[in-house]
Amino acid sequence: MTTLKRAKTSQAVVDHVQTQIFEGRLRPGDRIDVDGVATALGVSPTPVREALTLLERDGVISKRVHRAAYIEHFDARTLRADFHVLGMLSGVAVARIAVDPDPEVLADLHRMLDELRAAPADAHARHEELSTEIRRAEHRAGATPRLRAELRGFGHFLEWAARQSTTRSRDELADAHAQVIDAIVAGDSRAASEHRQTEARSVAEAVIAELVQRGVIEHG
Repeated sequence: MTTLKRAKTSQAVVDHVQTQIFEGRLRPGDRIDVDGVATALGVSPTPVREALTLLERDGVISKRVHRAAYIEHFDARTLRADFHVLGMLSGVAVARIAVDPDPEVLADLHRMLDELRAAPADAHARHEELSTEIRRAEHRAGATPRLRAELRGFGHFLEWAARQSTTRSRDELADAHAQVIDAIVAGDSRAASEHRQTEARSVAEAVIAELVQRGVIEHG
């Protein structure tokens, strides 16, 4: 039994459930055993229920009769659709930055991009971490409060899934972000948005490829 020693226990439970999904141990339609998860992680049922509320908000699970929770349906088509929406929302944020670029924001984005390019080629977890940091910095700078809330809620599971993928190389990630940042520097809001949406589609295909390879979903 693994005992969690983290302040945000409910978030740890979220990570556990998402990992179970990504590894194919929980599949669409499967019921989540609250007591079983609590026992496995060495926590009380309360943070597990709190985690299920977060997962329901992210569209990962749904609660039905008698408050039972089940894994929502997902396949290649639904993942592409979800990443498409996330790309559009993120595209609005980067487009707003491009209208009036802030030098401090640009310096921060370039710093993270340089760090990504300098990371070891096989440090996949670090690549995805920096990639996520770049997107979040763009969202903080360019999104309205309501849009930031939508991006946080809509993108949580998708960003987590992207970080599990190792199919995209460091250079592919860096080049994709560089296109967005270059468009922002040029003040081209349309190009910035389009590049961000293109990057979201690439992320979708990487996640789908990973899940297909693991036998969790079929390619479609």
